[in-house]
Amino acid sequence: MGAYFIFWISLLAIAYSYLIYPMLLQIRAKGKSLIPPKEPEHWPTVEVIFAAYNEERVLEEKLNSVLQSDYPKDKLTIRVGSDASTDQTDAILEKTVKSDQRLIWKRFGGRSGKAHIINTLAEQSNAEILIPTDANIMFTKNTIKQLVRWFENKSTSIVGANIVYDSNELKGIAPQEDFYLRRENNIKEQEGLLFGAAMGIEGGCYAIRKKAFRPIPKNFFMEDFFQSMQVMERDDRVLVDTKAVVYEDVSTEIGEEYQRKIRISIGNFQNLKRFYPVIYKKTFPLGFVFFSHKVLRWVTPFFLLAILFSSLQLAFSGATIHQWLIVLAILWVGITVAQVKRITTFGGIPSFAAHFLYMNLALFHGFIKFTKGVNTNVWKPTKRKQT
Repeated sequence: MGAYFIFWISLLAIAYSYLIYPMLLQIRAKGKSLIPPKEPEHWPTVEVIFAAYNEERVLEEKLNSVLQSDYPKDKLTIRVGSDASTDQTDAILEKTVKSDQRLIWKRFGGRSGKAHIINTLAEQSNAEILIPTDANIMFTKNTIKQLVRWFENKSTSIVGANIVYDSNELKGIAPQEDFYLRRENNIKEQEGLLFGAAMGIEGGCYAIRKKAFRPIPKNFFMEDFFQSMQVMERDDRVLVDTKAVVYEDVSTEIGEEYQRKIRISIGNFQNLKRFYPVIYKKTFPLGFVFFSHKVLRWVTPFFLLAILFSSLQLAFSGATIHQWLIVLAILWVGITVAQVKRITTFGGIPSFAAHFLYMNLALFHGFIKFTKGVNTNVWKPTKRKQT
């Protein structure tokens, strides 16, 4: 009886977070849409801020995508921190500032990490609205206006952009990542629409009121989730605007994506440790959305292990269906290993099943690293302009 209970509770928890909860959002949001306020007569001052470490392959394109924005030129600046870059990053920044003094940049001696740099840049800024971003995220001409218009509503403190993969041909794991990203953007937009609580804006590009920004804790990963949660703790709104489009060069290599997912996982559990009280202190809507969308997903590796071990116990007890489930589990692992090792490439459901499994493995790997303690959040960016 105990094994059956563990099996079904674990399976239901996964199904609820990945399938049932998004379906409930979709039903409640049907026929509704986010209606932005009227454009302001006087646009607020905006500063785009980001950390750059050896970003010579994308930096010039990034800077141009911001500087060519249709946002009022006298209200827009860029502030960049070069994290002890060893390539042509500093030279590109120096060249750009000579042609457009809206760029302000600073070299940080020794690797500092994204969180420290963003904290420093935010503290130095006098702008009313900050737009933290990444070097490989390209803006459209109207991205900034699309984000900033929402701040006419005084209760809105953060607006997340819609990150879209910039690729004519999705290779490797890109189709799975692209599908997941689009689905997440839709879920977050619906959460913002229904509750004003978009659960975790993308750190690649979001806008935040300067007065709502809080220093990112030392050695923290997932600073974007930290900012959105600390804002929602104070009952301010966090939205995602899918019309505020930015483009990211596509992730294709499994090894690099796995390492990125480990960093994300570490940040997930850091945020869970910091924000778990909202589940019972602010049960609805914030606690409900946090638990349904994030907490259950973050502990999915443990649910998968519970399903495996309970199925093994039931299979050895003679339960035929669980014997077949063990066979399917072995096949699932085999498909995943074959795809990770590039023995063969699967399409359709097998590819998505493999992606789900090794991303949960990365999540579990990140949890192990989290339990051992995090001494630094210095990062190595994924390869840019992958082919």
